[in-house]
Amino acid sequence: MRICVLTVNHGTTPYAELLLASLLHHHDREDLDIVLLDNASTDLDRLSRFESVEVVQTGYTTSHTLTTHGEILRDAVLARPDYDAYLFVDCDVCFVADGTIDTMAAELAADPAAFAVQARWLTPDGGELPPSGEDFHPISYVRESVRRSPDAEWSNPIEYSLELQLTDRVHPFCALLRNDDVFRRTVEVIGLSPAAVQAERGGKWWDTLGLLTQVMKTHGRHWNLSAHGVIHFGNVSWSSDRAAEKAAARDRLLATYPTQAGSPEAGLGEAAREGVGDDQ
Repeated sequence: MRICVLTVNHGTTPYAELLLASLLHHHDREDLDIVLLDNASTDLDRLSRFESVEVVQTGYTTSHTLTTHGEILRDAVLARPDYDAYLFVDCDVCFVADGTIDTMAAELAADPAAFAVQARWLTPDGGELPPSGEDFHPISYVRESVRRSPDAEWSNPIEYSLELQLTDRVHPFCALLRNDDVFRRTVEVIGLSPAAVQAERGGKWWDTLGLLTQVMKTHGRHWNLSAHGVIHFGNVSWSSDRAAEKAAARDRLLATYPTQAGSPEAGLGEAAREGVGDDQ
């Protein structure tokens, strides 16, 4: 199975360094290409040691107002059609076991009705977050006004509520998706970005890959949870919650990997050697 790893770096380069170091340490596949899709981050020099990783500028910046993650993944998939599967992985992920991608590939191949396999969400302290349940539907209230041209008057605002379908999806933090006709047509026509549906019977909002998951259901397809897990810090690009704690855990993990790709000895990572800590 030929796999393309796609990760979006949104001002999260210290985490991307840990992701790449751990991924290359735990996986040695000739049929694995790694592409880092960057939103104009300023510190990419710390990734220069990963010579096998392709770095592509997305055209977006870290200050873009809309969520760009799904749009960036869509563009990357459509530009790289010749793969059997894509591994979407967040930059704030750390692989912790050999063969995680091999296991996920075998699990995907073993179930033709599955469109994806998602890794288990492990925490830096050794815990595991359970798979999302379908009983978690928080409500968000929206006040919306529309105008038909830049010079037109704004309409009177309307108010409605949306059920946030945060859990009813395969999560893009580490998910292997099969590249078949249904997937590609869905990516091309609908995309991978968040989406909202207004309806009198109850509006709904889906996060990244959420609407893709619903379309796949209409084709009798589902996603499975892998036997393997990865550490996922979560929300490091937009939330300052526990930033210093997460950065410290990140640097401790980075210190366990070689400073140079292919080095036979594990040493201190760049952040640990230089005493660098990033709370962003």
